[in-house]
Amino acid sequence: MMKSTFICVPGIGEKTEEHLWNMGILTWEIFRRKSKIFGLSKNKRELINEYLDKIEREFYGNLISYFVKYLPKKEYWRVYKDFIDKTIFLDIETTGLSLYYDKITVIGTYNGKEVKIFIKDSNLEEFIDYIKDYEIIITFNGKLFDIPFIKKELPEIRLPPLHIDLRYLLRSLGLKGPLKKIEKKLNIKRPDNLQEVNGREAVSFWNKFLRGNNKALENLVLYNIYDIINLKYIMDLCFLKKLSQIQSKLIRDEKETISYYLGELIQQPHTKNFKEIIRKEKENLKKKSEHFIPKIITQNRPNGIIEVYLNNELLFCINPKKIERVNINLENMIKKIKKHNNSCVSVGIDLTGSQNRSSGFCILKDKEAYLSPLENDDDIISKTINAKPTIISIDSPLGLPKGRCCADDSCKCRKFGITRECERILKSRGINVYPSLIKSMQKLTLRGIKLSRIFREKGFKVIESYPGAAQDILCIPRKKVDLKELEIELKNLGIKFISKNEKITHDELDAFTSALVGYFYLAEEYEALGNDVEEHLIIPRLI
Repeated sequence: MMKSTFICVPGIGEKTEEHLWNMGILTWEIFRRKSKIFGLSKNKRELINEYLDKIEREFYGNLISYFVKYLPKKEYWRVYKDFIDKTIFLDIETTGLSLYYDKITVIGTYNGKEVKIFIKDSNLEEFIDYIKDYEIIITFNGKLFDIPFIKKELPEIRLPPLHIDLRYLLRSLGLKGPLKKIEKKLNIKRPDNLQEVNGREAVSFWNKFLRGNNKALENLVLYNIYDIINLKYIMDLCFLKKLSQIQSKLIRDEKETISYYLGELIQQPHTKNFKEIIRKEKENLKKKSEHFIPKIITQNRPNGIIEVYLNNELLFCINPKKIERVNINLENMIKKIKKHNNSCVSVGIDLTGSQNRSSGFCILKDKEAYLSPLENDDDIISKTINAKPTIISIDSPLGLPKGRCCADDSCKCRKFGITRECERILKSRGINVYPSLIKSMQKLTLRGIKLSRIFREKGFKVIESYPGAAQDILCIPRKKVDLKELEIELKNLGIKFISKNEKITHDELDAFTSALVGYFYLAEEYEALGNDVEEHLIIPRLI
């Protein structure tokens, strides 16, 4: 396709390129043979010839720097087939979605022939040298996710200069949405156990592996491999569809029209070259069924090393003992708290926006968490006071945005917005949070402010917490991702849960997380986001 590309010449746009194609000038070679071209000035023809010298030197020298500079980014897809041996497909897995807090767990690559996997605290650094051999990197949403993570963790890395993000290429073809949704539209299948898995659930695979579940590691690696091999098929499909779009532009009439200019016969449209390219691409796509079917198995060695095999070939080795983890030393935290306070009691309240819905409630005493649902404010107030807490941690905004006097959207103070500084900071760190005065949050915010005022008037220390943020920071899955995993991870802290319910609810687990944030606050291992006017949001600070 690149030999038919003219828009990499400065000053040549899509219309001129299309005009050249319609004149039968489908390649650089044909252009050079033409002494005159209808509709193209002598100066422009000389300009193209001048640049073609440079372009061909780069192209035949297997260099891509010129095209990175002069080819419009939306047309980067054109270089794919001509530089396919220099192309790598890439996808990463992480401990979460926050670039600020989370880490890469897996980097998966596929060059069309070979899969390479790079794992956290094992061989991740080897990716730096491996990627040097490639000039094109192809991802899905890599501009916003994969590449920023890689640059943050491996700042010295030299990434391929030309990046094709399939998210945007697919959008130009009318396909939008997450990768898995697009795969379904394109009838790309995965194994049954991975059909509904997404990036957040892949985080749970990593957490399960850290607890000794090798099957979870197999699923994580297999999930990543299907991502990267499917990227190649999707890229091949996009290339074909883009070629078809070009062909459709060139076909003006069902019959060829013949025109004469300066005695030169010009046939329109000249689509033979494009038809041949498209025919070959369709043949390649038919070979999709020939793609290898990945199978992952693990083997434990006596020295604690785990060997991971892809279709009976060793893929990588990993030593779980060497993997860095988020370490919450509850014993030390409690000792630290008791140095400054006579007691270590934190009340966590997972507040709802209405007294018609029960709120989660937790009394955290040392390593025992007493959980229960509470129906109304009177119950919350009385039970909290009876617990004699050192700290009260409420999952609710406890202040209004600066300049706001109320939550009424019809009030003049609405011009000051619905978002507080602490919420903007969390957003900037990649942690999703709702603005305190968005319509769906207004009742909750007002209820939280009311309760905090009552408790403070009675002499209690009250802080604002957000369990979702705390769980993200502590690399614990949120309740919407995997409720059972959340419960297991929290129990692994060494806490004994005591609940009247046979099954612990997600509200109770969030209430416990809020109470745990209270411990971080008392142990002075916290960060206060925001300002005094709007109320600070307290989050854990990992030391």
